[in-house]
Amino acid sequence: MNTKTSSSRRSFIRRAGAALATPLAAGAASAAAASTARGNDALEARLAALNDADAIRKLNQTYARLVNARAYDDLAALFADPAQASVDANLRRLSSESFGDRDAIEIAADGRSATAHIHCTVETERPIEPGCTLVDMARQQGEGVVRRTERRVIENTYEKHDVWKLVRSTHRSA
Repeated sequence: MNTKTSSSRRSFIRRAGAALATPLAAGAASAAAASTARGNDALEARLAALNDADAIRKLNQTYARLVNARAYDDLAALFADPAQASVDANLRRLSSESFGDRDAIEIAADGRSATAHIHCTVETERPIEPGCTLVDMARQQGEGVVRRTERRVIENTYEKHDVWKLVRSTHRSA
C-alpha cells in the first residue's frame, strides 16, 4: 500500500507542476511576442528613417546636377512650391563630390518634415562692374567676370508629400 501512495503523490506533483507551468510558459511566450513586436516597430521606424534620409540625399544630388546644368525649369519641380525655386544668378556650379560625407540630415519625429546642412564647394561668377573699354573688350571675348570658388553650407528645408520636396534652400559661407 505504501507504493501506491507514493505513486499517487508523484502523479499529483507531476500534474500540478504541469498545470502551474502552462500559464507561466504562455505568459513568457506573450511577453516575448510583445518584445518582438516592439523590436519590429523600432526596426521599421529605423528603416523608414534611413529610407527617408537616402531619398533626401538623392534629392540633394539632383538639385546640384540641375543647378550645374542651369536647368531652372526642372529645378522648380523639386520644390513643393515652384515659385520658391530661386537660385543666385551668380551661381555657376555646385560641387557635390562631398555630399554625404559631412551632411547632416534631421528628420522630424512625425516623418513629414526635415532639414539638412550640406557642405559643398560653390563656384560663382560676377561681371566686372565698371564699364570701360577694356572691360567691354573682355566681355566680347567671353571674359569680363570675376570667378570665385568657396566653401559653403546649403541649408535646405523639406516636406514629405508623396515624395520629399524642397521648401526652402539657402546658402551661407562655411
